[in-house]
Amino acid sequence: MEIKRFDIEKDLKRLENYLRNCYCLTGNMTSWLPERLHDLIYRMDVQYKDCGLPKSADYIFIWEDNGDIIGCILPDGDAVYMSIKNGSESIFADMVTYAEANCLPLFQKGRNGFVDFLVIANDSLAYRGKILTEMGYRKQINEDYDNYVYPQTTDVTVELPDGYKLLYGDEYPDEAMKWSALNLGFHPELEAHGYRNGMTAYDSRKKSSMYADSFEVIITDENTKEENNVCAYCFVYVDTVTKTALIEPVSTRERYRHKGLGTALMHGAILKCREKVVTKCYVNSYDWRRKFYNAAGFVTEDSIGFWHKLLK
Repeated sequence: MEIKRFDIEKDLKRLENYLRNCYCLTGNMTSWLPERLHDLIYRMDVQYKDCGLPKSADYIFIWEDNGDIIGCILPDGDAVYMSIKNGSESIFADMVTYAEANCLPLFQKGRNGFVDFLVIANDSLAYRGKILTEMGYRKQINEDYDNYVYPQTTDVTVELPDGYKLLYGDEYPDEAMKWSALNLGFHPELEAHGYRNGMTAYDSRKKSSMYADSFEVIITDENTKEENNVCAYCFVYVDTVTKTALIEPVSTRERYRHKGLGTALMHGAILKCREKVVTKCYVNSYDWRRKFYNAAGFVTEDSIGFWHKLLK
């Protein structure tokens, strides 16, 4: 068995195929989708770098047996996830120990000099919780993530209040407005006339091999006098091999919430996925967002626990 650090030039396609195979074997997201890997590399890591933080992809590690991938460490900022091929579960404890030793630069030390090391583990993979407990981890009680999947057989329609419009991708060509509105949904304190979000992550995402099959969904306010009339935005990664989609990120500006726009945005994404013959449409959720995705017709496939341990 050999452990290798991920090299995007040599390993991206291999890791994509490994994640696809893991998904096809189980039919559920107990491992990352390849779309999730692309979002990390081409969007999140660019944002981390812009903030002066290390890139998570530099801390992806691959376990190989006779040249075949049997597991990998997949970090995202200050959280670490392990994907393991069915039949190789015995490597999990060693992977956690390896992550503790090699992924620490992704975490900031507290004033006491300790790192709050965070491992993400699917609740359905009960053996992981048992091993993490034995290794001194404690599960966070609230704000677990959920993997929601939309049942594509259910009928949906896009219903918008008067004066609002749903558009896809290039139907709204001003990229800066779309990307700025997305960030304002996460950071309403930045709302100001003329606000613009940096475009490096937006432009980087176009380098993804999945970009051509993926799409944006936008809702606009047709009556506002404000320069930026984008109310809500989401990006939908599409993998034509697994026929899955991952909606990430999803954002509605604060002043436009509680109008049904978020549900309309999700239904617009679902309808476009149907056109692209996507069979499962995923989104990650936690806390109050669960109710939002439930209202849009998503159902929980699996829950994901946050496991913490203080490391010196």
